[in-house]
Amino acid sequence: MSRARSQKKDHRRQPVALGLRAAAPVPRHVWISSNIYYLFCSAKPLTDRALHVAGQRQLMKLLVIDDHPVMLEGLASLAAQALPQHTVLKASSFAEGHRIAQAECPPSLVLLDPVLPDVPRALAIRSIVNAAPGASVMVISDSDQSHDQEEAWAAGAHAFASKSARPEALIAGLHAVANGQRVLVTATEQRKAPLAEKRHRGELSARQFEVLTALCEGLTNKWIAQRLQITEKTVKSHVTAIFEKLGVANRTQASLAARRLGLITETLPPPP
Repeated sequence: MSRARSQKKDHRRQPVALGLRAAAPVPRHVWISSNIYYLFCSAKPLTDRALHVAGQRQLMKLLVIDDHPVMLEGLASLAAQALPQHTVLKASSFAEGHRIAQAECPPSLVLLDPVLPDVPRALAIRSIVNAAPGASVMVISDSDQSHDQEEAWAAGAHAFASKSARPEALIAGLHAVANGQRVLVTATEQRKAPLAEKRHRGELSARQFEVLTALCEGLTNKWIAQRLQITEKTVKSHVTAIFEKLGVANRTQASLAARRLGLITETLPPPP
C-alpha cells in the first residue's frame, strides 16, 4: 500500500504537458503549471533579427547632464518615463557627461543643461555635439529667451526645451527628438522646427537662397556679387528681402536663423 501511494505521489510530481508525460523530471519551479511548461518547452529560439532588435534596445542610451542633483534626478525620471526603451545615464558635470558621450557605445540622445560651472554655455553644447556626433542633443534651459534659443541652434543642438514647460510637453518633445525631429518646447508652445523650415524655405527664391548661403559663409556683398555674377546693388536688394522674410535685422541674426531653421546644413562659421 505504501509503495503504491509512493508511486502515485511520484506520478503526480511528474510534469505533464497536454496529457503527455515528460521524458525527464524538471525542477518544481518550472512545472508549477503544465501549460507554462509546455509553452516553455515548445518555444522557438529567437531569430537573428529578434536578437538584433533586442541588442539594439539594450544599446539605446539617453544621457542627462545637469549639475543640480534634484533637477538631474527629475529629468532622468522624466526621460525614463518618456522613452522606456532607453537606458538612462546621468552626469552631474560637463567632464563626466563629455566622458560618457565619448564612450565606445555613446548615447543616442542627450538632454543637456548648458549652464555648468566648468564650461561656458555655447562651448558645452558644441563639445557634447562633437563628442557624440550620432546623437540628438536637446538643450534644456531655465531661460527660453530668443537669444538662448539662437545660441543653442548655432552650437548644433537638435532641440531646445524650457524647464518651465509642462511635463507632458517635454515628454512629447523627447518622443519627437528620438524620432529624428527638431523641436522647440517653451512654457507656452511646442512646435517642430521642420515646419518652420519648410515655410521659410518656400518664401525664399532660388537666388535669395544662394545669397543667404554665401552670406552665412561670411562673404561681403561685393564677393557675393562676383560669385553669382550679379550687381552689388542686386545683392543688397536680396539681402534686404532675406532679412524681412526671416524677421532679422542683421547678417549675424540671419546666419543664426538660417541654421536654426535648417536652411543651412553645412557647418559654417558665423559671419564676423
